[in-house]
Amino acid sequence: MLTALRSRVRAARDLPLLRPLVARADRLWWARVIRRAGVVDLEYVRAQVGRPLSEAAAVRRYVDGGFREGLRLSPLFVDTAVGDHLPEAWRVPALYAYLVADPRGLQVSPLWDAVAYGTAHPEAWEAPGGPLGHAWRHRETHSLPLGPRSEPAAASWPDLSRVIVEAARRARVGGEVGPAPSAEPVDRELIVAIGPEEWDFDESFAEAVAFADAADQGVAIAVLDDRVEDWMLASVLAAGHPRVRVARRRHDDASAALDELLVSSRAEIVVVRGPNQTLTATDAARLAERIETLPADAVVGPVWRDGDGTIAAVGAGADGRFLAGHPIEDLGAFGSATHLEVPALAGTTFAARRSRVTAALRGADAAAHLDGPAVVALDIETRTRSIAAPADLPPTLSGGDDLLSRAGWERVATGPLPRVRRPQREVDLPDGERVPVLRWALRTAAPVGPRAEGWGDTHFARALAAALRRLGQEVVIDAYPARERPTRHLDDVTVALRGPEPLEASDVGTSLLWVISHPDEIGAADVAGFDEVFAASAPWARSTGRALGVAITPLLQCTDATRFLPAGRARGRDILFVGTARGILRPSVVEPIRAGVPVTVIGPDWRGWIPAERIAATGVRNDDLPALYESAGVVLNDHWPAMQERGFIGNRLFDVVAAGGRAISDRVEGIDELFDGVVHTWDTVPELIDLLSGDLDAVFPDRARADAVSARIRADHSFDARARTLLDAALRRR
Repeated sequence: MLTALRSRVRAARDLPLLRPLVARADRLWWARVIRRAGVVDLEYVRAQVGRPLSEAAAVRRYVDGGFREGLRLSPLFVDTAVGDHLPEAWRVPALYAYLVADPRGLQVSPLWDAVAYGTAHPEAWEAPGGPLGHAWRHRETHSLPLGPRSEPAAASWPDLSRVIVEAARRARVGGEVGPAPSAEPVDRELIVAIGPEEWDFDESFAEAVAFADAADQGVAIAVLDDRVEDWMLASVLAAGHPRVRVARRRHDDASAALDELLVSSRAEIVVVRGPNQTLTATDAARLAERIETLPADAVVGPVWRDGDGTIAAVGAGADGRFLAGHPIEDLGAFGSATHLEVPALAGTTFAARRSRVTAALRGADAAAHLDGPAVVALDIETRTRSIAAPADLPPTLSGGDDLLSRAGWERVATGPLPRVRRPQREVDLPDGERVPVLRWALRTAAPVGPRAEGWGDTHFARALAAALRRLGQEVVIDAYPARERPTRHLDDVTVALRGPEPLEASDVGTSLLWVISHPDEIGAADVAGFDEVFAASAPWARSTGRALGVAITPLLQCTDATRFLPAGRARGRDILFVGTARGILRPSVVEPIRAGVPVTVIGPDWRGWIPAERIAATGVRNDDLPALYESAGVVLNDHWPAMQERGFIGNRLFDVVAAGGRAISDRVEGIDELFDGVVHTWDTVPELIDLLSGDLDAVFPDRARADAVSARIRADHSFDARARTLLDAALRRR
């Protein structure tokens, strides 16, 4: 009932005459929910806006748009911490979205663990406002929760309240705050700069909290931006934790702020993390451990990745930042090595013994100016969240040829930079054919970093890359921001895996296009310049090829037959769905649940669409999918409307059948013939509910026939088969 009402309200927002009325009603409801939860820190809000106001006015200002402008109502709640985990949390105030959701499994701040708090205080789950409200109402007696175990902070609530108010006031009026000296010596100190472009600032604070949780480790934080929330979080962390100290400095001199914290540190080993970088607490500790195994005057840094996912530097030499602009796969030439000696480090992230750091940190490559042997930890990464600053290396650096040779490159005299190439090689295929080893670049629409793990394009590209490597080919994968990386002239073949974003043909080598989704967005310009075009739909390939005057070859989606194969698991009775809510009412999931069918759902963003008890988990490891598919009674599947209408069969069906499972899907042309009854299709919701309410074993083929279909799919529709098709196309075009 609630879901149906929500759907009608969403529809009303699209009607011009009703939109203002619905928006006004929305804001009134949001404000009512927030005020009833009793989680507003009015003194904190007053310090942010710089004038007295009532709680009602504070909440009204927040819901009227203040939540988008950085206004915050509670020091215990960070809007961005829940924004990626709740439906519509970027359209509606995140605090409201949290208060109307099931709080189990949701984090609300990098400074404390709301799930750990709820586990320690079970009554908090059902309390108004969940763990957030429960912790806020107990602040007078228990202070605020802090740290991975959400234990009471070292400072009392009155002391923390004064810190919160002063931090908000200082952030509003401006002005710098110098760092306090270390309260106590520690073995290791993580020195962090949080810069103005650090949109994932909550992640940086969370890693700092985790690092300081170890008894022999401390943290020093320089806040370099004007966000009220950043300085408040840093101030609360310092006031509530004896091994944390902070400074507030201007945004245009990060290295000076880091140097200030470094000079005042009392730690034996320091780990410095530059602004707008990612570095986990675990990797910071690993860098510190590496220092303990190296000569006393050594410095060690991680592999530095750029904001587009390519390499920003693996140290530096006479040619500049080593391997800058290369895909991360180019580290593969170093094999299992974990250490690489380089002429100098690059960037501002490194670890060293504090007593050995005698040079002041300055510039975008401050680590390059440090004395002593320089080592890059090849198994540890940091990433710049935007784009790395231009190199600022010492002019006296030497060396680099030996590094190029170890990385598998040889110099060439002409051409674009970097002027290198792979030595020519050949490989024998299983059928005896001898072919050249080509360098392939698979371009995707996926983003960079952890968010890419939720994209099917990411896993599709990895499986195709693995299949091409089994054919002896060299393969790199480019996230969408790296589609124009400066080293693309080194690639022999580019495969554009066309999804929701446009990908242009490469201007070097052989360029192939494989349309795997979003066919409704493809026009003449999208296929221009490619040597060959493939599409994951036979009917669409025919009709669009005629319309655009381009030869389009059908090449269906497929499965990784090395992973999705039967293991003899017993089939259960679960009706399983794995996937995201997509922010829409997916009838293949929502309608059966409304009808009382016990669908088990695994995926994010389902809160608010279906009852919480139907959500088994918010995610699943890709490696665990074969077992889930084989042991389920049936797996539900549906397609984007554009894919369904144009005959694009999604790869989940290939995976399910290859794993020995069976599926029920909305009807797409070709499914019935391709899967020979192991995938049953439906046209209407009543038909779907009837299927799920009856005897599933009577709907599907017997085991022997299903096994035969599974074997055929693995043989004919594997990534290995698709890789061979693409290799043949590339060889023809060469």
